[in-house]
Amino acid sequence: MYQLKRLLALSYFRLGEVANCVSLYNPDRCILPLEGRGIYELQSSIQTSISLFKEMLEEKPDDYEIIWMLNFANMALGEFPEGVPVRWRLDERGFKSDYQIPRFKEMAVQLKINTVGLAGGTCVDDFDNDGYIDILASSWGYFDQIHFYKNNGDGTFTDRTTESGLTGLTGGLNMVHADYNNDGYLDVLVLRGAWSKENGAIPNSLIKNNGDGTFTDATIEAGVLSYYPTQTAVWADFNLDGWLDLFIGNEAWNEKSQYPCELFMSNRDGTFTNRISESRLGSLKAVTKGVVSGDANNDGWPDLYLSFLNAGNRLFFNAGLYTDDMISFYPPPEWEKVSKPLMSFPCWFWDFNNDGWEDIFVAASGYGGEGKERLVAAAVAAQNNKGIYSDCNPLIYLNNGDGTYKDITNSTGLKDDLFVMGSNYGDIDNDGWLDMYLGTGAPSYSAIVPNKMFRNNEGRTFQDVTTAGGLGHVQKGHGIGFADFDNDGDQDIYAVMGGAFEGSVFGNAFFLNPFGNKKSWVTLILEGLSSNRAAIGARVKIVGVNGKGKARTFYRTVSTGSSFGGNSLQLETGLDDAVSIKTIEVQWPNRNHTAEVFQNIEVKRFVKIKEGSGKVEYLKRKAFVFPQ
Repeated sequence: MYQLKRLLALSYFRLGEVANCVSLYNPDRCILPLEGRGIYELQSSIQTSISLFKEMLEEKPDDYEIIWMLNFANMALGEFPEGVPVRWRLDERGFKSDYQIPRFKEMAVQLKINTVGLAGGTCVDDFDNDGYIDILASSWGYFDQIHFYKNNGDGTFTDRTTESGLTGLTGGLNMVHADYNNDGYLDVLVLRGAWSKENGAIPNSLIKNNGDGTFTDATIEAGVLSYYPTQTAVWADFNLDGWLDLFIGNEAWNEKSQYPCELFMSNRDGTFTNRISESRLGSLKAVTKGVVSGDANNDGWPDLYLSFLNAGNRLFFNAGLYTDDMISFYPPPEWEKVSKPLMSFPCWFWDFNNDGWEDIFVAASGYGGEGKERLVAAAVAAQNNKGIYSDCNPLIYLNNGDGTYKDITNSTGLKDDLFVMGSNYGDIDNDGWLDMYLGTGAPSYSAIVPNKMFRNNEGRTFQDVTTAGGLGHVQKGHGIGFADFDNDGDQDIYAVMGGAFEGSVFGNAFFLNPFGNKKSWVTLILEGLSSNRAAIGARVKIVGVNGKGKARTFYRTVSTGSSFGGNSLQLETGLDDAVSIKTIEVQWPNRNHTAEVFQNIEVKRFVKIKEGSGKVEYLKRKAFVFPQ
């Protein structure tokens, strides 16, 4: 009877949520804490759910899931905290930010880029080379259309899905973009079948950018057709021959679904061959939920980090060439030190403390059964319900500067149980330290929890700025992309919302960054020659100088960021108070490990650097204002 009452209460709540957040949409109704314009207008369904939640708590007073739902429902009516009985009332302080920042404006509906769908991926980048960041967004339903939004450079977007030839391209829990054929236009790999075990044995799609505003399915002609369930892949030039290779992390759940990972090495003509058996990785079979590449030991060769569900994560170093064109991988001696969390999901390489060595972020998922999902909300949202699980908080592994890592999570203050799905990083305030936005939740309809924004406090700690920034969207956060959409020098955020179940649909979100030109920045567009054309894997060292003559160094790597998100490949780099750039050093991803140094660069400019040219080119990129 209790379970039936739970389902009934959640149904009433969901009915009220759809009526107010979808039919009577305004962005404040999905941003915690709900207040002002965020208060629900149609309240009867929510009131009914509250009555049922109270009845349930009389039976089971320690049901944390229902405690959270009762508090959230009262918030939706504008009656939190007073409307919640004291014994079940959550502490208001749990919604306060650690640090104050200006509020981001959520304006996806206004800009008509709010694809309504389920969980999915996004790639944000300049797909037509006109100097403005466009958007690709997917939804994982097998019949859900992928959408392409062209940035018009005037504060508007146009849905060019049909004109671009993408009509009929459907599904995809995740997408990753790169220039696989070195033609100067960014292509996209759509990943399908995740979580579905043997029922997910369906093909991915490699979508070639034709350079004329259209895309073509090149899956078969490129030689990457396979029928394995996946949601994660990474592009990198593993053998440094100037052509991007592709590692796909597939899912081996049980005896019926033993699907190995794949390593497609480029044949240097736009085609690939799966050569994982030659890479000395062995037959990698696990439920792979994340794969990323970075140079963990600073030897110039791209390494691999794999996030496994219910198995130890793996770090593999790239040993370089052992034949003319083939590389091998090996586990470093202390790889076990980066093997947690057990229920692992998204991951990435980044330089958290800005010391020139790439660190690792990896987060736990909300997967693991109904009992865990029932507590997700309380664990994520309520500061007074911390630590319900062990091994469920994100982890930060700091690079020791010798290719080994240490877990510094506790010292950063990142201790909450955060069940992370989509995610990514960027520098929201241009202070030169990389921040992160985490899409949280779980499939259950009761997992109505805020996505979380953490500000990097000078490479020492994280500050929760979710509430201050207006970024606590309660829909299920999936693919996330940071990019400067309006060319004003700060990074905005596009986030795919929606869950796994057919009824768990929602529109995607677009958060406009309010910081603007307050701090210094530079945006670098790199073009490889002997390196891959998109310069993926290039390492950049920038030395900025402030008005007092003090120098500061910033380190960045060209990548799309998270294993479950798609940042722009242009290096949008915050420079804090720098008034000039003394030097920019680019370490190109080629076999000679070529380094080029450029001097006396202007700040607050878009700068193009072509490998081997010996000079920089200042680009004319028009900034514009999104209509408010």
